[in-house]
Amino acid sequence: DQLLEAVLLTADAALDLRANPTREARGIAIEANLDKGRGATATVLIQTGTLHVGDAIVAGPSHGRVRAMLDEHGNALPEAGPSRPVLVLGLTNVPGAGDKFLAADDDRTARQIAEKREAMERNASLARARKRVTLEDWLEQSKVETLNLIIKGDVSGSVEALEDALLKIDVGEEVTLRIIHRGVGAVTDNDVNLASIDQGIIIAFNVRTAKSTEQLAEREGVDIRYYSVIYQAIDEIEAALKGMLKPEFEEVSLGAAEVREVFRSSKFGNIA
Repeated sequence: DQLLEAVLLTADAALDLRANPTREARGIAIEANLDKGRGATATVLIQTGTLHVGDAIVAGPSHGRVRAMLDEHGNALPEAGPSRPVLVLGLTNVPGAGDKFLAADDDRTARQIAEKREAMERNASLARARKRVTLEDWLEQSKVETLNLIIKGDVSGSVEALEDALLKIDVGEEVTLRIIHRGVGAVTDNDVNLASIDQGIIIAFNVRTAKSTEQLAEREGVDIRYYSVIYQAIDEIEAALKGMLKPEFEEVSLGAAEVREVFRSSKFGNIA
């Protein structure tokens, strides 16, 4: 209700809300996910300029060339102007929800901007993870337990929502929660290796794990927990932090398959 009221107030106000449609496109990524058939996709809202199919773009730390654009009904669009939300295909990896996107002059420029953004994001993550230690902290260090988590989800928005909710859990000063990595897509070997090094737990939200990665996790002693309801994950992590973790869920494998060949069909997409 508050959102609708704010939209109506903005629309009714005598504001000169116009954008230049003739410049390079700029906007924001509303949501992003890793589609099995289309690869990395992002729903972007164009705030100024016009985005065309074939444009080189940067969205957060990811980049690519616009291979196709779809409207809210799934119809292909050759271009999209200001205030238009579109689904963009052609990115190299999945950006985060809320990441700024812009059209670049060419692929090389887009890649350089994306690499610079990725480096800045990595440095910021390291700075957040780094904690200033005083002598008093050092004396109390043996009393403090830290739970390291890696979050993987189906879409960027779900991952951010889960991370935000987990970091708000308050269980006192003797236990701390630390998100060492987050990402979109299935749990990978790199996630397992990182969890093994930092003695962390992997939370898989609406995503699965390849059989080889599960076997690696078993060898490394890494716990992967699967959730499809965000509140269940929050409750269980909170219970773990409070030392009251009662239920133990075991995933039973019903079968396994190996993809031997992939055929491409104009009507059905990829057929395995």
